Amino acid sequence: LAEFALFGVLAGAKDLPRLQQQKADRTWTGRWEMRQLDELTVLVVGLGGIGRAAAAKFAALGATVWGTTRSGEEVDGVARLVPIEDLVSVMGDVDALVVTLPGTDRTEGLIDDEVFSAAKPGLIVTNVGRGSVIDEPALVRALDNGQVSFAALDVFATEPLPADSRLWEHPNVVVSPHTAALNHSEPERIVRLFAENATRLLDGRPLRNVVDTVEFY
Repeated sequence: LAEFALFGVLAGAKDLPRLQQQKADRTWTGRWEMRQLDELTVLVVGLGGIGRAAAAKFAALGATVWGTTRSGEEVDGVARLVPIEDLVSVMGDVDALVVTLPGTDRTEGLIDDEVFSAAKPGLIVTNVGRGSVIDEPALVRALDNGQVSFAALDVFATEPLPADSRLWEHPNVVVSPHTAALNHSEPERIVRLFAENATRLLDGRPLRNVVDTVEFY
């Protein structure tokens, strides 16, 4: 998931839709600028396991990484912690938005018209959390007016994505069928985590990946 998030931001920074269109048109245009990752500020919305892994990858490649938090707990590679209620106020300062939040009552529709309207024009968006976190009609409006330049989405409010969704036809959107986490090594990773947690439980040590039964993440 963290790698897909990285792919999404890089695809937006390098203007993948333009490259694909020029290839389809067999058009060799004049040279044009691409954005550099080490010049971008990437805001990771949700610093749980996925968010932390994504933040580490972006920081390793030189991006300035910010992250939203409810706890205020510091995270390696994250230069600035943003209280989730302050999300709108920082949108004008970020170049890419990486959504990793789960779908809960508190996160549903969190990324909405207000967030997109406050964003710096040309924002890159990628979602590897849950589709319900992003207001999809608001995202389409932001894509249409240029507030969002590119979106790479692995999750959607309704899955499979309905055939009449405008996300299918929008040239600046990459649609992935909720498959970014699938890999042949996934079962082994699950077993290893289970075995580690079983050992921790027997030893009386804190468990990994504990779910908050209030927030449910």
